[in-house]
Amino acid sequence: MVSWDSYRAVCERGLSSVRPMRASASALDHEGWNFGQAWPPSYFAYGRMRALLTLDIALALQPQSVREVAAGDGALCASLKQAGARRVVANDLRGDNLRVSVGQFTNAAEIEVLEGNLFDLAPERTGLFELVVAAEIIEHVAHAEAFLRQLRRFVASGGRLLISTPNGDYFRNRLPTHSKVTDFTALEARQFQPDADGHLFLLTDRELTSLAAAAGFEVESRLAWGTPAITGHCRSSILRSPRWLRTCHRIETWAQRLPLALRRRLAFNLIFVMRAVDSARAY
Repeated sequence: MVSWDSYRAVCERGLSSVRPMRASASALDHEGWNFGQAWPPSYFAYGRMRALLTLDIALALQPQSVREVAAGDGALCASLKQAGARRVVANDLRGDNLRVSVGQFTNAAEIEVLEGNLFDLAPERTGLFELVVAAEIIEHVAHAEAFLRQLRRFVASGGRLLISTPNGDYFRNRLPTHSKVTDFTALEARQFQPDADGHLFLLTDRELTSLAAAAGFEVESRLAWGTPAITGHCRSSILRSPRWLRTCHRIETWAQRLPLALRRRLAFNLIFVMRAVDSARAY
């Protein structure tokens, strides 16, 4: 779980406390993610913790080459470049938006922007990477196994995939989980849509583990996190206040000590680190 000092900083000052932001970027921070305050329990406090967790896990892997799929604003790439990664590539369908967003970072010139659909790209063009990141995207793709197989093509031998997704086992989930979908082709017309409205299905821990194995990965570590003390679910958001900041962080940290079966029910989000296995074993 993220440290208390880091979480307090991003809630008090925004994600600019861990991202290499230009001062002028505050003018474009309309929702306050990078420069605004946010207090738990709430969606914005949850989003800050998710960004910190993803960054902390990626940093611990110490990758020298990184590609992020559906990179959004490219913030993870900027942060990893700042930390010493040799090459970072931010890939997104919306190239123009990505370029504008990347321009808000002090190291923008060191971030490669790659526009295009993942399925239309090939490793012969982009090269291979020690770390590929796909955060909050697999639930927007109609064919999850094909998505993972395509990601596998870009991971160097012994490299890793870091993936996060809403948890299908979460007690408030009302969407079908992957194994309950009977016609994935019917979902193609709705895929790649942003935000929660674009969720086609959710994945459970077991489903994601099975899909990973079929695509040539083995799960190296997993984290189930995001209780209502952080997310604001179950109307806990009415308690949103700076006075609850430390308490909510403690509850979230304490929840990691619960048995895995219980965490799967209480956790809103999953973060997996997967290692690419030898192609002969995978296929």
